[in-house]
Amino acid sequence: MKLLVLFTAVSLFMLSGCASTPGGRDVDRTSAADANAELGLRYMLQGDLEVAMEKLERALEFDSRHVPAHHYTAELYRRLDRDDRASRHFALAVRHSREPDYALFNNYGAFLCSQGEYDKGEEQFLKVLENPVYSRPDQVYENLGLCMESKGDLDKAQSYLRQGLNLNARAPRSLLAMARINFEQENHLSTRAYLQRFREVARHTPESLWLGIRTERILGDRNALGSYSLSLQRNFPDAEETRLYLESR
Repeated sequence: MKLLVLFTAVSLFMLSGCASTPGGRDVDRTSAADANAELGLRYMLQGDLEVAMEKLERALEFDSRHVPAHHYTAELYRRLDRDDRASRHFALAVRHSREPDYALFNNYGAFLCSQGEYDKGEEQFLKVLENPVYSRPDQVYENLGLCMESKGDLDKAQSYLRQGLNLNARAPRSLLAMARINFEQENHLSTRAYLQRFREVARHTPESLWLGIRTERILGDRNALGSYSLSLQRNFPDAEETRLYLESR
């Protein structure tokens, strides 16, 4: 399960220093690092990873302690499946941060959870929740819930997900996660209820349909079972879940 990654605009709060470019022109090193980091982020979000890397490397040439540049470089390496380098740049970003950077804490938490370092990831997410005016605590609770689900701590996962859903009852990933967890705990009526809530806010996925099939096989609603089965085969004929369904008939 993929955790939500957040980004914020480059903040211009650091003191400036000057340096010369190869052409001899003096530049503000911090402003140059800020500009290149922001360009790197924009190119990365557009999918142009090669140019993004060039800009981020340039930002770090201007300021080797530039927090956003390390943060965005870490995310770029994560996308390239270079987890060793992603880990290094995340750690540098956190080390050099002069004030709390909540998007950084969230993204580092997501990375740590993806690496199986669940307790360290949880610690980063909880740092975000220390900010009483953080704009989207529901998303942080969702990430915490998904992280704990991956860890196998389903009780804690449910607790975090419920807190998120109390803030945003229409969060589809949280609803689907609650359906998965309740199915694992053999709470099949609750699984059905969460799947129904999920369908009210999002389109079914192969995962949600296969979960619905397994749930209705147990609960015995033939109409719902038929609807889930037909939708899975019609809309996702090549999905792994469709193969599993066909093999299980």
